[in-house]
Amino acid sequence: MSEQRAQGNIRVDGFGVVIGGETRRLDFPRAQIEGLRGDAGAVEYGAGEISFDQLSGRLKGVDWSTDSASAGRFWVRDKAGRFELHVAGVELMHGVRMTRSAAGGVEIVAPQASFADLRLHIPELGVFRKPVEERADPTPPTPAEPTSLRQDKLRFLDAIGGGFGFTIKVVLDLPVLGVRTLDQTVKVEITDGTFDFKKLDDGLSWLEGAFLDIGVDEGRFRVGYRVPIVGTKEIISFALDPDAQTVAAFDRIPLRSLADFRIPGRGKDNGARDSRDAKDSSKGNRGRLRSLTLADLSLHLSLVAPRNLDAAGGTIRFGGDDAPGIVDLKIGGSLVQPGSGGLTAQAGAVDMTLKDVHVGGLALTADRLHVGPMDELTVTFDGFTPRSLTAVLHRVTATNLSLILGGSRAV
Repeated sequence: MSEQRAQGNIRVDGFGVVIGGETRRLDFPRAQIEGLRGDAGAVEYGAGEISFDQLSGRLKGVDWSTDSASAGRFWVRDKAGRFELHVAGVELMHGVRMTRSAAGGVEIVAPQASFADLRLHIPELGVFRKPVEERADPTPPTPAEPTSLRQDKLRFLDAIGGGFGFTIKVVLDLPVLGVRTLDQTVKVEITDGTFDFKKLDDGLSWLEGAFLDIGVDEGRFRVGYRVPIVGTKEIISFALDPDAQTVAAFDRIPLRSLADFRIPGRGKDNGARDSRDAKDSSKGNRGRLRSLTLADLSLHLSLVAPRNLDAAGGTIRFGGDDAPGIVDLKIGGSLVQPGSGGLTAQAGAVDMTLKDVHVGGLALTADRLHVGPMDELTVTFDGFTPRSLTAVLHRVTATNLSLILGGSRAV
C-alpha cells in the first residue's frame, strides 16, 4: 500500500465510540475539516472546508463513511505536474465511503456527486506518451505506413454529424512557378462521421482548383499541388485504414482518418516516416512547403448514437439509450504548420460513462458522468500536435462514482 498522509483542523459536534468483538468504530453526528491537505501515492489533494453528516470511521485500516458530505475549494494535482484540478464546490448528497483500494491507494465511492465550477489543466499532453516513446528504438526501420493508426481508436467519431468551415492558407516554393500562395475558404457537411471530398474539391475557386490536387491514392487521402512537367507533389496526406478505404470508394473520408497525417519533408505520420519523404529530400525538395495554415476554423457537431473510446488505459462511452453523447459542440481556432495554434470548444452537454480511466495518479470510474454546459475547453498545438489542455466546466454530475488516489494502477 502506498504511503498516505492527511492533515487539517477538525471540529466535531459530539462523538461516540463502539468497541465490541471485531468492531472498533468512531461515530460523529457532524464533523468539519478546515485546511485539509494530504497525499496518496503520486497525487496530493486538499480542500478549504469539508462538512460531514453522520460520519463513521473504523479504527482498523482505512474505512470511513458518511450519510452526506460537501466540500469547498477542493483541489487535486499530480506531484509530477502532469495535471491539476480545482473544484469550487462538491456535493455528495447520498453519502460517500473512503476505503483502501485493491491496488493499494485510497478509493472514494459516492452513489451521487455534483461538482460546480471545475478547472482542469494539463500543461503537457506529451508526458502521457513518453513511456512509449522512451521504449522505442531511436533508429527504427522505416515502414511505408505506421504499424498502428490513431484512427482505429477514434471510431466514436463515426456517429458525428454537423458541419465545419475553415480557410486553408498554403505558401509553397515551387521549382518553376516560384513562391505560390493559396488562400481559400471551404465549407463541408459531415454525415455519419464522414465528409464528401469531391464536394470539397469542387468548392475551390477555379484558380486554386486548378492549382490543387485532392484525391485518394494508394490508401491515402492526399492534398497536393500541380507542378508543370514534374506532376503532383504532396502537401499533406492522411492514412486510410481498410474501412476508411472502403468509404473513400464512395468519395467520402472519415473524420477519424484526419488523425493520421503526414507532411512530406517533416517525417511525421503517427510516428513513422514514409520512404517517399526521404526520396524527396534527397532530390532537394525538402522545405518546399513554407507553411500550411487552417485558419478561422468553425465546427458545429453533435454525437447521437452511443459510442466507445478506448483512452487513458480505460474506456469512455459517449451517450446512452436515453441520452446523446455530445450536444451542440462548437469548435473554433486555427492550426499552423510550422508554428503555434489552438482550438477552443464549448458544448451544451456531454454525457459519458467511464471505466478505469487513468490520469496521472488518478483512476476514475462512473456509471454516468454528465457535463453541462462546458464553458470552455482549450487545446494548444505545436503544428498539428496537441500540447496542452485547459477545461472550464460549469457543472458535472456523476452516478456511482469511484475515484482512486494513488495505488499501483493509477499511473
